[in-house]
This record gives sequence, C-alpha cells and structure tokens, in this order.
Amino acid sequence: MIDFVRTMTSRKSRRGAIALEYALVLAFVAVAILAALISLGGKLTTTIDKVGDNTLTAADSTFK
Repeated sequence: MIDFVRTMTSRKSRRGAIALEYALVLAFVAVAILAALISLGGKLTTTIDKVGDNTLTAADSTFK
C-alpha cells in the first residue's frame, strides 16, 4: 500500500512538472512572437497597406 501511495504521488509530481515546463515554453514562445511583431510592426503595416492598395487598383481596372 505504501508503494502504491509513493507511486501515485511521484506521478502527480512529475505531471505537474511537465505541465509547468510546457507553460514556460508557451510563455517564452508568446514573448518571442510579441517581440517580433513589435519590432516588425511598422514594416508589416506598410506591406499590408501596399497589398491592399494593389488589390484595389487591380479590382478597379478589372471592373472598368
């Protein structure tokens, strides 16, 4: 019985550690994505604006 209790508590402890590791990795990835978006924000906005303008220009010339 004591061995069973030890086995169950060690498994729970390990599961908690694994969940914590995954949470830390996820948090790190989220911070990295935010940092990339912040540093590339201006360039990304410019690119999206250019694509939108070109799409509108192409649509206008198609429907005329």
